[in-house]
Amino acid sequence: MNNHKTYVWSFLGRLSHWLLVISFFACYITSFYEELLTLHVSLGIFVFGMLLKKIVWGIIGPKYAKWSDFNFSLSSLKLYFVKKIEDRYREIEAGHNPASSWFAFLVTWIGIFCCMTGFILYGIQEGNGIFSFLNKNYYTYMYFYEDIHILSVYILICMIVFHVSGVLIEQFYHKTNMVMAMVTGYKKAKGSDIQPRFKMIFWGSFYTLLVFAVFSYAYFIPENIFIKSKFEKIDYKALHKDFQFECSDCHNLIPPHLLPKESWIKLMNEQSDHYDEDLELEKNLSDSITKYLVENSAENSTREASYKISDEIKNSKKFTISDTLYWKDIHKNIPKDIFKSDEVENKSNCVACHKDFEEGILSDSNIIYPPKK
Repeated sequence: MNNHKTYVWSFLGRLSHWLLVISFFACYITSFYEELLTLHVSLGIFVFGMLLKKIVWGIIGPKYAKWSDFNFSLSSLKLYFVKKIEDRYREIEAGHNPASSWFAFLVTWIGIFCCMTGFILYGIQEGNGIFSFLNKNYYTYMYFYEDIHILSVYILICMIVFHVSGVLIEQFYHKTNMVMAMVTGYKKAKGSDIQPRFKMIFWGSFYTLLVFAVFSYAYFIPENIFIKSKFEKIDYKALHKDFQFECSDCHNLIPPHLLPKESWIKLMNEQSDHYDEDLELEKNLSDSITKYLVENSAENSTREASYKISDEIKNSKKFTISDTLYWKDIHKNIPKDIFKSDEVENKSNCVACHKDFEEGILSDSNIIYPPKK
């Protein structure tokens, strides 16, 4: 059994590795919570930054971290697994073996692809960030990019599971102490110790701090270029004071872009039985409000909620938003008793959590959850 130790992974290399692991899984966890979307995107920026560092580090970094030191030979990959099975206590390489070479290469580029699809999705679906300009012409592709982004995430998770399994097999079956290699930097293998140069340490440290700074800027500074929405607040009173007054007198003002035109027409035609109330609007007033609602309905909006609600109820003419599958899906993690609390009272009180709801903004970054007392 080999007891020789070689200093293989520099401190910056190990730090980047663990920062990438932590930020990736934090990014994954926050994806399940609508109100954490800003944090999710900010973490995605951090992951992207660490992956870019991995590429550059593979060019200018120390021995063993360089791409040129990786073994991408398919015959060597086959031989690696044969030896792994035949010889439990075989000598291992100081650098990346063929399997870890392919893993590091693929996980880096698939990770970058995953981040890029996420940024594009954020622009197309939410109308936010540096790709917000894509929302205007490509918002109908939001389902496609969402599926691609999610698929790439789970491909990465599957790869990570296989990677961790391989490390644990090395640790407990082959007794190579592989787990500690990325902690101490020393690998139980024969080779020459790395000697990181000052320039390498300086620029590697500077870049890592820069990624932290960009992450902090994206998350903590409001309306920054990575998060800013293309959608502005709407002054409905200035645009149509009758709509604003009549439709906010008894409940939250519902932005016209949340329902398709047929739903608005049906709702206005049935105003004598509007949730057990008779609105008693004069015909001219009713026609004016209906015209405004139709002109600004979901069909004329590129917002995520507009498109998804319209796509779901286009043939049913429903007009109770909280009855849609879309609404139920994005609110599924909210405890039912929240809607009965003094702060919310019922599902239609959207402004309890969406602070700019009555000005047409449903951005995830504007969500206040749990609702303030």
